[in-house]
Amino acid sequence: MVMLQAYSGYVLEIDLSNGKFVKKSSAGLVKHYLGGKGLGTRLLYEGVEPTVDPLAPESELVFANGPATGTIVPNKGYIVCFKSPLTGIYASSSSGGRFAVELKQAGYDALIVKGRSRKPVYLWIDDDQVQIKSAENLWGKDTFETNDLIKEELGDDEISVARIGPAGEKLVKIAGIFNDYSRTAGRCGAGAVMGSKNLKAIAVRGTKNVEVADIEELCHYAEEINDLIDEEMFSYRKYGSPFSVSIVNELGVWPTRYWRKQQFTGYKNITAPTINIKVLIKNKACLSCGAHCGKLCGVKSGKFAGAVAEIDFETLWALGALCENDNLASIIKANELCDRLGIDTISTGNIIAFAMDCYERGIIGKEETGGIELVWGNYEAIVEMVEKIALRDGLGNILAEGVRGAAQKLGKDAEKIAVHIKGLEPPAFDPRCLLGAALSFAVADRGACHLPGSLYTWEVRGRINPHSTEGKAEFLKDLEDRFAVCDSLILCRFVSRDIYTWERLEALFPPLTGLKIGKNELKRIGERIVTLTRVFNTVNGIGMKDDVWPERFFNEPISEGPMRGRSLRREEFNKMLSEYYKLRGWDENGIPTSKKLDELKLEDIVLKKIIAAQR
Repeated sequence: MVMLQAYSGYVLEIDLSNGKFVKKSSAGLVKHYLGGKGLGTRLLYEGVEPTVDPLAPESELVFANGPATGTIVPNKGYIVCFKSPLTGIYASSSSGGRFAVELKQAGYDALIVKGRSRKPVYLWIDDDQVQIKSAENLWGKDTFETNDLIKEELGDDEISVARIGPAGEKLVKIAGIFNDYSRTAGRCGAGAVMGSKNLKAIAVRGTKNVEVADIEELCHYAEEINDLIDEEMFSYRKYGSPFSVSIVNELGVWPTRYWRKQQFTGYKNITAPTINIKVLIKNKACLSCGAHCGKLCGVKSGKFAGAVAEIDFETLWALGALCENDNLASIIKANELCDRLGIDTISTGNIIAFAMDCYERGIIGKEETGGIELVWGNYEAIVEMVEKIALRDGLGNILAEGVRGAAQKLGKDAEKIAVHIKGLEPPAFDPRCLLGAALSFAVADRGACHLPGSLYTWEVRGRINPHSTEGKAEFLKDLEDRFAVCDSLILCRFVSRDIYTWERLEALFPPLTGLKIGKNELKRIGERIVTLTRVFNTVNGIGMKDDVWPERFFNEPISEGPMRGRSLRREEFNKMLSEYYKLRGWDENGIPTSKKLDELKLEDIVLKKIIAAQR
């Protein structure tokens, strides 16, 4: 097939068990899956049995960039697709920074890593040259040290290094993959999969040009997008995602005290204006993006002086409000430790708050904590527990399994208070107050996740009624399909949500790739990608029984604040869920039907696996 513009045209597959690598054409897949999440998901499904142990040598990591990568169009970075050791189902996690650009310029639309090295190694991809190099001297080093040592060894400060920290080496199930210091593919445990392969890092340097179909027209398009960012995303430019702290807290939808309350009394100490005045060092941006929403922050004095991290809304919540911690310096320090040691801040904060709840309820005591007082707001304990989780030290060895795994090990009714969906800890929005979010997080392909649908945004902004079920399923399906396309290009979620309408996505393809793809066909491609992730999960036993919030959200009304008395109502939730399944062409148990698979022209390999699962 003739390769489209804006693609490299190849997939690089590396088997660490035998040290062999092979280049394969990507041309036959990109028209149906675009790139990024679509291409990565298709390659993952093709390459492994969905029932494989996530930490087995046969498991795979698929790093994929998109057609927008390395171009003037505001874009994000790479996405890695894998089977999660935290949830046991499909997972994808994305990261910004230059790693995707270097991989694209080296000549690859995707990188597949499989097998397991006998000793610690790292990959060095220098255009067409691929080497597997010893990482024994790097094992045990944090992510910052690893980055610097590899660049020093290779004598090139311009390379990009995706690497894991000690948490990934120790198979902590919330370990992430880090690049460009603070850029992170954080959720679902990709770092543990990398660690299970004895793969410390992937260093990439590419020097090839990324050719587009019409550079002049694409420049005009990119200029228009950045103008829209200036007009419609002023708050992100000035404050980044932390600008949402005051909004959601005042609405009474910001969980604190591990989901017992929905407003945080200490929120003013961790708001965006406070950050800008007290700790902001500089704004950061992904490639070609005018939003500059990254906020690099530093602690100037006190116990945590010298700590530096890129703070965002979810981290402020998880390591702050959820634990009733309003000490901004400690949040920055805890975030820095997460980045250095290599763990996801959202899951980490959820896990520590869960442990605090268990401590208050008497499920664990000082004997289990090693004397640490896990009381609400104890910021020193929070920082200490980050390190213990990442290093599997003491109680941290149990908590490193994630909330679901830790609750199972602790017993004593811990499972009754554990908050997760399909094993993944949720983000910062209470489903009892936001019914669209309740549905969106419940059906998300990787568990309790806000990114595939992001329906909560329209509810929080007051654009749709958060307390109504009407139209939520239809709205969610359209968002999921659109964001699947955006994640395949790969485009930032903030910009995708506010700027990249179906019409603007349709207008992007001719100058970018030379291919004209109509809006209806783009919707079909998005639906194809969403359905394929569901197929992967269906083979792993996922169905209606799993698309649900923990019982406490149905049984425990909100006790105070503007949303007092609200709880999830099972009949309302099930109504939305049934409507969603019907719109998706899935049966009453949430399994894609053969008719829908045929309609989406999914390959025989998919049909065979889904039919086997239905039996």
